[in-house]
Amino acid sequence: MIGTGYVGLTTGACLAALGHHVVCADADPRKVERLREARVDILEPGLPETVRDALDAGRLDFTGDTASAVAESDVVFLCLPTPMGAGGAADLAAVEAVAAQIRDALPPGCVVVNKSTVPVGTCERVAALLGRDDVAVVSNPEFLREGRAVHDFLHPDRIVIGAADRDTARRVADLYAELDAPLVLTDPASAELAKYAANFFLAMKLSFANNLATVCERFGADINDVTEGIGRDRASAPRSCGPAPAGAAPVCPRTPTPC
Repeated sequence: MIGTGYVGLTTGACLAALGHHVVCADADPRKVERLREARVDILEPGLPETVRDALDAGRLDFTGDTASAVAESDVVFLCLPTPMGAGGAADLAAVEAVAAQIRDALPPGCVVVNKSTVPVGTCERVAALLGRDDVAVVSNPEFLREGRAVHDFLHPDRIVIGAADRDTARRVADLYAELDAPLVLTDPASAELAKYAANFFLAMKLSFANNLATVCERFGADINDVTEGIGRDRASAPRSCGPAPAGAAPVCPRTPTPC
């Protein structure tokens, strides 16, 4: 796990809680030392306890040496900041710098997973920077809410994995085998866009609810009852019932309902 911010630390600690051995790497030596002592500075319910339990169980380690952390890893997660840059585009400087840093240290056959929120095409960009035909790059976006990150990780609504081939996608999916959640296997671009689409859809729902509240106030209606009445309509949830993309696994293969 490269990066121990909000996403990286939560992902690393929760994967360790699922029984995996996780090494979290960070460039800040002071943060590494604090985390080795289970001192978590992120205000997230359940995260300090999850980190402490994983440390005590010997399934979670922290290091400042990124190269050594990835040298014997089967899967390497990139959980790096992608702040808004000039013109509103995501700044991928951290992602690109780490890709160059770990390029020669990655063992043959490992999988690099983009966990950060990144623009469509970043998997291809990282693969090009790595220049390794023996290393696959996968998109596995996070859908964690602040204040509920640990809960959301351990009880996800869905797990989205975008890979060029099904075998690689399954390797990443196996990390989440203990979780009871629909699994969406698709191509990298679709997985990357799914994260942005989810953010856009949430913003649209909030804007709609705010305007609906104004209408309710005008007619003396109860906004809570109105949203309850429309929120249980399964037909209003965005989904596709078409075939999976060529070469991709079907959506939700763990459930009997065709998607």
